[in-house]
Amino acid sequence: MINGAVCASKVRCGKPNCKCARGILHGPYYHRYQWHEGRVIKEYIRLRDVEATRSACERYRALQMELLEGRRHYALLMAALRKNLGGVQGEYDKLRDSRP
Repeated sequence: MINGAVCASKVRCGKPNCKCARGILHGPYYHRYQWHEGRVIKEYIRLRDVEATRSACERYRALQMELLEGRRHYALLMAALRKNLGGVQGEYDKLRDSRP
């Protein structure tokens, strides 16, 4: 699993007599883009590694979604627990205050 996204792009080489100067661009070339320490990192991917890299990125995103869902579930459980314990704590306070 790796972080990032695989994107394809076509480019112009800049030579004046090349086919790309007439609009037929070179490529596609594949790159993996990811955020690292507040910056976007662009990494070239060989054609034979594109599908493996793409599936590794998808597995990473799937894991991140599972973790997010787990955190949401945990937050709901904690809210329910606090609500239930709040009632118990209130009963405890009433008993404590009613003692002579």
